[in-house]
Amino acid sequence: MTAILVPIKNFVKEDFICKCGCGRFNMDENFLIRYQAFRLIHGKPLTPTSGGRCIKHNKAEGGVKTSLHQCETKKATAVDTTGDCAKIYKDACACGLFNEIEWHKNDGKNFVHLGWDPNQKGLDYKII
Repeated sequence: MTAILVPIKNFVKEDFICKCGCGRFNMDENFLIRYQAFRLIHGKPLTPTSGGRCIKHNKAEGGVKTSLHQCETKKATAVDTTGDCAKIYKDACACGLFNEIEWHKNDGKNFVHLGWDPNQKGLDYKII
């Protein structure tokens, strides 16, 4: 288990703990800085609904083995967030802090997935 070592003004550790009840927290500190910076750029509250996920919970959520949310064998570099999703998506695409942005709008859900994959070439922005 890691501790948040950077000043994250608008969020608490519990916002990013695996939601299955296992209590796992293993978020990448640099990603948390990106998410906090995005909150400041966005200028409105963000509600994280899914940060890190253990392998079991990631699978239950339909996440792939290489999911940026997976935090059991590596540090997680993704968060799903709600709020004004249209503005979140627009601001996230424009800010350059994330290279994986998915607005789950048409699949019966309404949240924006924000991720940073340092190994990814190019940008993956889409509305699902």
